[in-house]
Amino acid sequence: MKPWSVRLAASILFLGFLPLGGEAAGGLLAQVSLGPPRTQAVISAPEDVPARRPILLDASQSRIVGLNPQYVWFVRGMDEPISRTVDAIYTPDRPGTYLFRLVVQTTVDGNLQQDQTVHEVKVYQRKVVLITDQSVDPARVEAQIAAVSGSLLPGSGLAAGLYVKTLSAPFPASSADRFMQYLGEHIGTLQGADAIILWTKDPAGSLPALQQALRRANRSLLVRGRSIVLVTGGSLKTLAETARAPFVVLQPDRVVLLHPDALGALLQSPDVPSFLEGAGQRDIDVEVVDASTHPVPPWRPLSLLVHTMLVRGIAGQTVLLLLMLPVIATILSFLKQVIGVVTYGLFVPSIIALSFLALGWWVGVLFLLFIVLAGSVSRFLVRRLHILFIPKMAIIITLVSMLVLVLLAINVAFGIVASRDTVFVLLIMSTLSESFLSAKAEQGWASASTGIAQTGGAALLCVFIVQWSWFQTLILAYPELLLLTILANFLVGRYTGLRLSEYVRFRAVLQQRAEE
Repeated sequence: MKPWSVRLAASILFLGFLPLGGEAAGGLLAQVSLGPPRTQAVISAPEDVPARRPILLDASQSRIVGLNPQYVWFVRGMDEPISRTVDAIYTPDRPGTYLFRLVVQTTVDGNLQQDQTVHEVKVYQRKVVLITDQSVDPARVEAQIAAVSGSLLPGSGLAAGLYVKTLSAPFPASSADRFMQYLGEHIGTLQGADAIILWTKDPAGSLPALQQALRRANRSLLVRGRSIVLVTGGSLKTLAETARAPFVVLQPDRVVLLHPDALGALLQSPDVPSFLEGAGQRDIDVEVVDASTHPVPPWRPLSLLVHTMLVRGIAGQTVLLLLMLPVIATILSFLKQVIGVVTYGLFVPSIIALSFLALGWWVGVLFLLFIVLAGSVSRFLVRRLHILFIPKMAIIITLVSMLVLVLLAINVAFGIVASRDTVFVLLIMSTLSESFLSAKAEQGWASASTGIAQTGGAALLCVFIVQWSWFQTLILAYPELLLLTILANFLVGRYTGLRLSEYVRFRAVLQQRAEE
């Protein structure tokens, strides 16, 4: 609710270009109370509509205090009211920005009280929704719109009836859950859009996020028969492979893939089909996934399996984690056998790497440190219990799980709600405290700390490699590439020389032998 002083200032400001007209209106303004208004005018109306479609303006949600409420509706550019009832209907005849004003008058203790409000409606011939994330420079987006609309205000392009509505997520699309939630909160914006453009650093992840948001809101019909455009700086053919499954699920008219430089040409075209017709003449690189696109061939069984899983509703993030596990295991195999990095086996760093990949590396590091610390504190608390080792470790894991629950409760108190997948990852990480405590009991603090540091460092290196969006897109598009990890591990397994760390460790001995 706006302060009464702001609303009074707005009332005075609008007198200059929205004349009330009529004797009743003049008397109404003459008796405005200078005290805080108790009646609040509220307009319920759409934010954008197609041209020549009636706009329904509703004032029934206004707060009325007093008797004999009267409603007066105005539209900028017209002297006479368009309605004097609780609602109004106005049909715009051409595209543009229409500003509607509602004046509500009541009688309180014999005195007239008045409040007013305004509502802006975009009227368009063609609507395009442009969705970006934190990775896309807003100035670059505004420049693309300005080239078409002549306006540097994002979301206000109305040249030639074009309305570009921009949605900019304040975080990267790689944060799948947050990006999906953001799209769900703005899902109504897609209503009436001729094209939905996704321009993010991770287009292969943003399209499944849109798919999940539409499914959860039960609004999949918003994209049926529409065009979805993916803007990417990477390989269009590779990204087109990942767009097959979302196309089958969402059933848009087409999925168009293009580079950022071609976005201006798309916006300047009357519609997407016209853009595609002229793309060849302009030498614009573009890929299209539609009903004529050939299905995944049977001689690519892994691609067919991934495609089927995505079509059947398996989350893309889950499939991606499964595909990344062989790559992570191969990297760790190389680090252990060739470099000589000491880790707690292969399973523990693999799980930690997957946890970092799901949570974000810095959040994962914080949780890992917390879990190790919680395990040490728990061991200190139960060390005086004269029971066998295995039951004692079960008690420690129980205490660690409870401490993780307390940490999640603290996050909720600060408005950070963890998803179900995040909680599952944390539960897996809580079991890793056993490895650290076992190493501490057998080797001491120094050796155990070195082991956990090298394990965490190896996991971080794996995450920094596999989290590259182009790499994830490549694996999603061609999962058969994972078969190369078998060859890589075979070659690593054939290596019988010294590890690089051993060359450093035994450099004095090696130097002495070389001198002899």
